[in-house]
Amino acid sequence: MDFSEEAIREERERLSFNHPGFNYPLMHRWIRKNDTLEMARVIRRSAHHLKGFINWAQYAPRWDFKQIQRFVNDHADPEPPRMHLVFLLGKQIVGMGSLAPMDRLDEIQISLWVAEGFQGRGIGTRIASTMEMYAFEVWGYSKLYYQCDANNEHSKKLPHKLGFTYSHTFEDKISAQNESGFWFSFVKERPNDLPPAIFQGADIDQFTKVRHKQ
Repeated sequence: MDFSEEAIREERERLSFNHPGFNYPLMHRWIRKNDTLEMARVIRRSAHHLKGFINWAQYAPRWDFKQIQRFVNDHADPEPPRMHLVFLLGKQIVGMGSLAPMDRLDEIQISLWVAEGFQGRGIGTRIASTMEMYAFEVWGYSKLYYQCDANNEHSKKLPHKLGFTYSHTFEDKISAQNESGFWFSFVKERPNDLPPAIFQGADIDQFTKVRHKQ
């Protein structure tokens, strides 16, 4: 049996719920209106690396507190079926994941971002897999999409890790600094062996009732 310090550390990480490389588990919850102060710190720190492919990030460094409050409020009180979750290590927000509607009512798409200093640590993959769980196991959508600009090399790797397959390409207006306007769309179908989702077939009002209980 290996009793080296490295082996002991690896075994502790295996038995721990902590996110690899951190002393905290990666937790998530609905974004709240009182998250404004922490979101202000995260947005201002992360804007320079997000602005290449996220439209709002190019303006965020100039936002005052009221503008950041409006950003948080809009995400804390979205119009269904949109939903927005913050992901935390301890009390620190390290990323955000969202579900946004597609043209068909039974299909949804993921969007996400990871805060400055936390990229390349598996957090984006965890965010995407969590949003997939909500899409399929909570709401019961039949298809989940992940879309990214052709120039976003890092984002193009993520859907393959999670078992998405190529769906189609499309053109869209350029809204961020590094975008090409040519987009890839990847899709994943709801597994046939999943039991009925928690809110499958429920009225959309259930979305609001559940969210406000958090």
